Formats: sequence, C-alpha cells, structure tokens
Amino acid sequence: VPNRPPDHVHDPFRTLPPRWCRNEKLNANTITQFSKIWDNNKKYTGDAYDLLNDKIRIFFNICWQIDIQEGQFHAVFPRILTGRAEMFYIQYVDRNDSFANAYLAIKNHFDHDVHHQHYYTDWTTTTFDRTRIENPDKDLHEVLQILLDKLQLCQRALGKNFEGEDALRTTVINACRGGSLRTYDLQLRRTLRASIRSKCSWDN
Repeated sequence: VPNRPPDHVHDPFRTLPPRWCRNEKLNANTITQFSKIWDNNKKYTGDAYDLLNDKIRIFFNICWQIDIQEGQFHAVFPRILTGRAEMFYIQYVDRNDSFANAYLAIKNHFDHDVHHQHYYTDWTTTTFDRTRIENPDKDLHEVLQILLDKLQLCQRALGKNFEGEDALRTTVINACRGGSLRTYDLQLRRTLRASIRSKCSWDN
C-alpha cells in the first residue's frame, strides 16, 4: 500500500523495556531544565507500589517535551531516583552504562518476588466492603473509585500476565460480589460498569 507506514515503528518515548542505544552527551543546561520540570515527589524509590514503568512514562514525556533524545536518556535518568533506588544506582550502575542497562538493573533489583506476592495478595483479597471500612469518611462513589484505583495499580504492578479489561473486570466483580454493593442504587453499579469500560453482569 503506497505511503503506508511500517508496521513496527520504534518510538523511543514509548518503548518499554527500552532498547539499547549508544550514549550521547547532553548539555548541562538541558539537564538543569529537566531537573526543574521533574516533580521531586514523583521520584522513584524502589518501594512497593512505586512502579518504575509509571515513572519512566513520565520521564519519557518530559524528555520528549524538551527534546532529549534516546541516546541522551542516560544523562537524566539518575535525576528521577531517590532513596534506596538512588543508592543502588550509585553503588551498582556504572555511569557509562546505557539507559537500557541502567533501567534493567534497577527493575530487576526492585521488582522482586516479595513485592509481587504483596501485589497478588491485594489483587485477590481486596473487596468493596473492606475498602468502605477503611474509608469511613467517603461516600459510596468515592469508595468505589478508591477500589478501582487500587485494583488498577495492582494490575499494572503484576505485569503482562494480568493485563487487559477482562482481567480487571473479573477481579472487580469478585471484589464486589456478595457484599453490600449489591444493595446500593443502580446508578452506583452503572458507575462501576462505566469505570472499567465494559458491561458487567450482576446478580439481582
């Protein structure tokens, strides 16, 4: 087909895990500009539920905005780390390593089985009723949104084997089934369906 773009165009501002790329120098002014834009409250810590890929997507967006190229990512990557993640980088990542290698070193170290067991436990045991008890000052719609936010975070943390709306829908239904949500108004249940962008079947 004439003028048809290639099926797989590499986009360095979207690709995870990142591909290896030779390091290029980045001028100090651009590094300073990046640091001013980056919200220090969003630095990656390595703690549970602080997901590296979530932070890298923010990182990519800022790099794209100020024209930091793929080969220059390595120069500003350390600027998004703090706490244990920053100390690991300082101690175990060579300053000449590529962004891809540094990313993999950080991810492999902090994305471990203990965290995954924590994520899976939350994914399978979180319920609407328990979320409501934990948030007594919230109305029902707010409780539902807190539940959905937590399960979506669990889903992202668990990775590719748990991706997709079907997996999220099934888990949300299980979290709400048999509990007090059954007794609440139809609008609340419609909100739940809309929030996961799929039609759910509920027992009457």
